[in-house]
Amino acid sequence: MTRLHAKTTTIIHIVNYPYLTPEVFGTQLKDQNSKCTQKQIDKAYSYFLKVVETAQQDQIVVLRHLIKKYKLKAVYTEGLTEKNHPEIMKSIESIKEFEKTKEDPIDENLEFLNWQGKLSLGAAGRLVVNGELETLLVTEDSEAFEASNPVRSDGWGVFDKNADERREDAIVVNLLKGSGVVVIVLGEDHDLRENLKRLGASVKYKRVIARNYKP
Repeated sequence: MTRLHAKTTTIIHIVNYPYLTPEVFGTQLKDQNSKCTQKQIDKAYSYFLKVVETAQQDQIVVLRHLIKKYKLKAVYTEGLTEKNHPEIMKSIESIKEFEKTKEDPIDENLEFLNWQGKLSLGAAGRLVVNGELETLLVTEDSEAFEASNPVRSDGWGVFDKNADERREDAIVVNLLKGSGVVVIVLGEDHDLRENLKRLGASVKYKRVIARNYKP
């Protein structure tokens, strides 16, 4: 296999705790316990959102340190493809506009929806909203991402190891387009060391669990 020569010297992988939509969360919970009531699902989802918020705040602490240390302008984030990048950036602009124009007293329903929107963007997206990052970078190959996604819109799916490996290879190729230190927010199930080795990329790779991070 041809050895990849890259300007990227270090990949820092911040382990992500993924946000799920209410529909996907509910389907997965029903799969675990078919007797769950909607009230129980709603209660569990409310708790899940709080866990995601805590995880993202931990990630934001790490990202802020790395932004300052390496003068980062952008980072890579899981699930971002050429297809959905414009839509995600449009969502960021909508949240920015809401933050600037929200009225006092604040409409609690609108505020909750805005918060949920920020959770769906993830820690890096929230820092773009705040102006601490300039943008998010395309991380995934659209076809490889869609082929490997074990969770369909209905919450069901089957894991395909080979498809997942192809997806991770494509992520690595994108990361190697960077320069110096690049940062990616990516799920716990992903470890890119074997992909880097297989693709012949001589770069440092570090996985960071945000809650345990000490600068």
